[in-house]
Amino acid sequence: MSRDCPGNFSERPDAGPALALMKRYDPDHPHALQVERLAGLLFDLLVGLHGMGESERWFLGMAALLHDIGWSEPSRPHHKASMDLILADITLPLTPADRQIVAQIARYHRKADPNPSHPGFAGLTDDQKRQVRWSAGILRLADALDRSHRSVVQELSVRTSDRVIQISCTTTDDHIPEPEIQVLGKKSALLSEVTGCRIEILWSRTNTP
Repeated sequence: MSRDCPGNFSERPDAGPALALMKRYDPDHPHALQVERLAGLLFDLLVGLHGMGESERWFLGMAALLHDIGWSEPSRPHHKASMDLILADITLPLTPADRQIVAQIARYHRKADPNPSHPGFAGLTDDQKRQVRWSAGILRLADALDRSHRSVVQELSVRTSDRVIQISCTTTDDHIPEPEIQVLGKKSALLSEVTGCRIEILWSRTNTP
């Protein structure tokens, strides 16, 4: 199964507040937009496994756009700062429960896995916890696929068999992007856990005229 670029959250009419928040706090807008695009692609390609729908994709897209806004607070771990900025913002069109989900997805884009001992995550329902774990796993991989912040990954395709998920990445580079390779093992671990599958990344070069 393969997809190039479906409609992204950032292109929706109701994405304005999230885009404004990203532009206010995130020093690297192209990276946030690339991660949001890749997260949406992965969500669509893995829908047969996670079974989530449009609203969950919407939350993931927003979290992807906002995952790095915590860099605006250099004295704190940026994933936790991103969570707190999302929770404190009053412009995002979210209910308190939905805001907590988006904040938790952004918080878990790096470092510790979702854990019942963490207050924000502990307060979610079982279905919401599953959503956060899946979405954070997807977001971590999308973030890793733009580790170099150069938007080298253009297209993705997925093949699943024998408890292995092969993700093929078409890139703009002649060589496998080294920054991405260095973090993929660690950053794909949560997605591997929630799927029960080993994650394999394959690389190919974009065919350009």
